[in-house]
Amino acid sequence: MTTLYLDRSGTILEASGEVLELRDATGRLERRIPIKFLERVVMRARCYFDSSTLANLVGHEVPVLILDGRAGRRLAHWVGAPHNDARRRWGQILTLAEPDAAATLARAFVHAKIRRQRRTLMVIGSARPDLRKPIWDASQTLQAIERRLHDDPALPLDTLRGCEGAAAAAYFPAFFQAFPPRIRPTARNRRPPRDPVNAALSLGYTLLYGLAVNACWSAGLDPGLGALHAPVHGRAALACDLVEPLRGQIDEWIWQLFRRELLRPEHFGVEGSGACLLGKAGRSVFWREWEWRSRRWQRLLDRYAQHLAREFAQRSPAFDLLDDWESS
Repeated sequence: MTTLYLDRSGTILEASGEVLELRDATGRLERRIPIKFLERVVMRARCYFDSSTLANLVGHEVPVLILDGRAGRRLAHWVGAPHNDARRRWGQILTLAEPDAAATLARAFVHAKIRRQRRTLMVIGSARPDLRKPIWDASQTLQAIERRLHDDPALPLDTLRGCEGAAAAAYFPAFFQAFPPRIRPTARNRRPPRDPVNAALSLGYTLLYGLAVNACWSAGLDPGLGALHAPVHGRAALACDLVEPLRGQIDEWIWQLFRRELLRPEHFGVEGSGACLLGKAGRSVFWREWEWRSRRWQRLLDRYAQHLAREFAQRSPAFDLLDDWESS
């Protein structure tokens, strides 16, 4: 199973039975790919296909993700039919309608996220002893927030969201210091990202979000109904929740890409609006590295979503997920 990345404008997709044909802008056949070997299709460039091709892919449970060719934002995401067990979604609705249960789940997400952020800083600190002081200070702040989450299991949602924000305010300044001065961000920024590091982070988070949506549907859950993230039009709140504990892994991976100089400043450009964009050469590196990393992240997200589905179906929301995420 593999992911098909389409990054050349004018590509034409035609599904014929069990085979997906790729043609260039003139209609010349370039490749024929058995659909059964596809795990997902990601389109970053302007491609052309008809509704029957889309229906064929989705019917074979091959998700299709379309990204903005310039900024890399998610434009559309099609997945196959959801799990047939409606009891899971009904249990999800009933559970998340209870403030205490929703707060318990949100607390698990926040705690796991902060734990992983602290581990990311430890990895960076072992490679960059010159950053010992800022990393130590940030880690102490994160550890203090962890203790509060551990000692007070009845924190309401607003307070939990405040804890997450406080952790981010301590984490990112230390994290960003690990990058070379010429590309070092001053803060986390997005929509649009203003520098290479934030551009790479945003793309990684967007792709991870797509994997989380797939995991929710596969597990029979409604990705739009979450706990930590409130339901908002056009946002898959539960998918956003599932992404949080893995953001630290994305951060560490992006840092390694720059540290190993697989991604370099010349891979990025800035358009007139000030948005920093990853160029085609950089995207080829990004897709190659993402391909093998993302398989593990998809397995983790599938496991987390299945765990939640079982809890929702039983209406016994223990949500003791910290050890599971910690092991990842």
